[in-house]
Amino acid sequence: MRRYIKGLCFAFLIAFGPVPATAGELSYFPAGEWPQTPAVPPPSVSSGSVVPVPELSALPAYAFSGKADIEGLIESAVRASTSSVEVAVYGFTLPRVAQALADARARGVRVRVIMNESHLFTPRRSEQIQQLLDAGVEMRSLRGVGRYGIMHNKLGIYDGKVVSAGSFNWAVTANEANSENAVFIADPEVTASYRAYFEWMWGLARPSAEGPAEPVAAYPPPPACGARPLDFNGALLPRCTFSPGGDTEKDIAAALDFARETADIAVFSFYSQTIADAVLNAHKRGVKVRVLTDRVQASQSDVGKLFMDAGVPFRWSQGFAGKGVMHNKFAVLDGKLLMTGSFNWSVNAQQNNFENEYYSADPALAAAFAAQFGDLFDAAETPTPEDLAKARREALRLSGR
Repeated sequence: MRRYIKGLCFAFLIAFGPVPATAGELSYFPAGEWPQTPAVPPPSVSSGSVVPVPELSALPAYAFSGKADIEGLIESAVRASTSSVEVAVYGFTLPRVAQALADARARGVRVRVIMNESHLFTPRRSEQIQQLLDAGVEMRSLRGVGRYGIMHNKLGIYDGKVVSAGSFNWAVTANEANSENAVFIADPEVTASYRAYFEWMWGLARPSAEGPAEPVAAYPPPPACGARPLDFNGALLPRCTFSPGGDTEKDIAAALDFARETADIAVFSFYSQTIADAVLNAHKRGVKVRVLTDRVQASQSDVGKLFMDAGVPFRWSQGFAGKGVMHNKFAVLDGKLLMTGSFNWSVNAQQNNFENEYYSADPALAAAFAAQFGDLFDAAETPTPEDLAKARREALRLSGR
């Protein structure tokens, strides 16, 4: 058992560490972009039976695990697609979505899936990944830079019209235990940028029939976001950023530099010194900063102690219902700027992983995430310095260091 825990702890460090609503609780796309219609309930049967065909326009603008069936929303998006579904995901164990993708391919929709290499090529490949391979879905694998890089996106693009993004891994635990978020983006400029990013990754990815690739020393820079930038307190910020490489770490820090009133931060894994410095600077100039991280991840990082020593309100938590992990990666600044995506605030995410980050100044979206942060922060624990030190020692012991 100790060997298993030890390996699990090391796997977390590789992926994220510093190594080298119910329908009534959901808001919808702004008027003029999508109709203000209720969210499509997920079909109750997903085994090839006839199910109602949803509409992409009925998808909510956001959803939170524990308050909405995010798997059902993604399934609805796939079933509503008529021409193409493009997917780039770290892991995949969602049975309803797997069946929906297989059904989409059977009815003539072009379905393309990019998987993190280690999840596609493993003796314990998930049943859902095998189902897609057996259904003839076009699948390619992608590994990150060097030893520690991974393909960490959680993206779906439906008919080139809607993008699903956020922290939500396409896994059962994400839907049933983890604290997660998903956004459904309908802006044509942003969607076009995500499609360009997908095509860039597709060109770098390896067809599944060719097996694993050799380690990669570097990739060319990812495409820049083609959408018009946002004005946040005088700072021009992109609508989306991509990695490996790119400017995500720099842009998150820049946004924090322009915050004037509040900065609510919920990030699974926080190791970036560049962003931590921006958080501390915001706190010093009077911005009301609150930081929430996952409990296990906080035990492996020095950022928590750094914030507590500086007087920054810092808490940690797990998933909902006493299970899972706090897997969000979002921040709301001044109650009006939302930043969310797959991007953990770490050097690995910036330099080695395939990641994405979405930026929005939509008032309803920012308000919803601010409210969600409040719920999470209120329910979280405030560790003492002794708690942090004890957790740190335990993490080091389990990792064998």
